[in-house]
Amino acid sequence: MRYRILLKDKVDEKLLREIQLKHSEDVEGISELYDRLIEDGGCDSDTVSRIYYVAYTLALSKIEIIIVKLN
Repeated sequence: MRYRILLKDKVDEKLLREIQLKHSEDVEGISELYDRLIEDGGCDSDTVSRIYYVAYTLALSKIEIIIVKLN
């Protein structure tokens, strides 16, 4: 199953880069998710734990998101 994070609102790229820098080494493969989130306003992964970890790190900065389960 594939999962997607979408940003509810426009988020400052600098803030997203700071979050990426702080957490990108915590879980393997999430740095690429942050890159896609910054570039496209959303990111996808087949690994649900990566999606939820990125969601958690965004929530720590009070960034609202939508998580979608794709078929």
